[in-house]
Amino acid sequence: MTETTSPPHKDVWFHIKYWKTILPGIYLISLLYMVISLMGVFHKVNDFNMDTCVKIEGPPDFTQCEDFVLDNESGIAYVGCDPIRKKYNKVMDINYLEPDEPVPHGDIWKVNYAEEQTPARIEKLEMSNVSDTLLADFHPLGMALDIHPTTGEKTLFVVNRAHNTLPSIELFTLSSNAQLIHKRSLRHPKIYSPNSLHLLNDVAFRSSLDGTPSFFFSNDHYFSSTNFLTFVLKKIENYVLYFSNVALYDARTDRVQKAISGLLFANGLTGTDETLFVAETYKRIVRQYTIVQSPTGDITLDYLTRVKFNMAVDNLHYSQGTVVVAGHPKPLDFIRYIHRQHDQKPPSQVAVWDAMQSGKTRLVLQDDGLLFATSTSANFDLENSKLIVSGLNEDGLLVCDVL
Repeated sequence: MTETTSPPHKDVWFHIKYWKTILPGIYLISLLYMVISLMGVFHKVNDFNMDTCVKIEGPPDFTQCEDFVLDNESGIAYVGCDPIRKKYNKVMDINYLEPDEPVPHGDIWKVNYAEEQTPARIEKLEMSNVSDTLLADFHPLGMALDIHPTTGEKTLFVVNRAHNTLPSIELFTLSSNAQLIHKRSLRHPKIYSPNSLHLLNDVAFRSSLDGTPSFFFSNDHYFSSTNFLTFVLKKIENYVLYFSNVALYDARTDRVQKAISGLLFANGLTGTDETLFVAETYKRIVRQYTIVQSPTGDITLDYLTRVKFNMAVDNLHYSQGTVVVAGHPKPLDFIRYIHRQHDQKPPSQVAVWDAMQSGKTRLVLQDDGLLFATSTSANFDLENSKLIVSGLNEDGLLVCDVL
């Protein structure tokens, strides 16, 4: 008589019918954790290192300056400001414009923040060789400054989130008399929601024709609010859909290729020719990648590590081995404020990540919002011992002494 044996018992933990419940549960718990973190429920924001800070203000249209770059000329910043941003913001889906309301264009400003004179010298830069159409629909967002390693020529790269045409990346020659001379507009189907830029400085990464550098850029969202359906999908994308990305414009071939996929609200970029840092805003993390050039010249990215911050991270800047991170410690308060759901200004925060040595992060500055709110960019000027901060829905700049 042959003895039959029953199949070995399977632990119910591995049974597929239970995983159908377990996996969605894990996802919902992770989503709930992210939402609670964005609310900042357990994060009390008090002023920190604000004693030496001064708010630099200027003309009425020197306002809502999302990003800036520091020049190699001591104490000079070039700042991109868009005075209509409080009423119309494509990234954050804000539109409070009245029918037929005139829409002023944005501008680039030169600010000498290190001078002893008060008030600081603030100068709106004149644009030349630019079409009336481009100027009328110029709304700057992310910025980067290229200084050619051999010629010293300065080119300002500006993300233009135009209201009435496709987004673009505008290139301006920065002349010796601080005039912006328009060189070219870059548009491409893969440049559909550009936010931040990181330029590759080495000659090996440049066009052999005109010296234009290759660069990485972030697309902050996949969906754009062109109708009700895409409006809803973009709102869902903010928290659930990992559809944003980072792409590379290769100036040597004039081609665009995707570099990183599957990000949640990709935002600020910074780094060197060897390393790229990427901010994921609502995940509150900054990722680090190694930039790899193959023997054939192809540029790819290898993921290295990531760190988490107690704020929704926005723009990034790189300063001598340190990543300077600006953001929003109370993200939902920030969202409610820019959507006019309450009047209290949200706080600002700046932290640093010592990515190249200790790997540690530390808080540098925190404002409860009374002096300077909605911080989006920050960087150190170590020569003049200054920290400069800009704000999305704020007037002017914040300049602090670094002790």
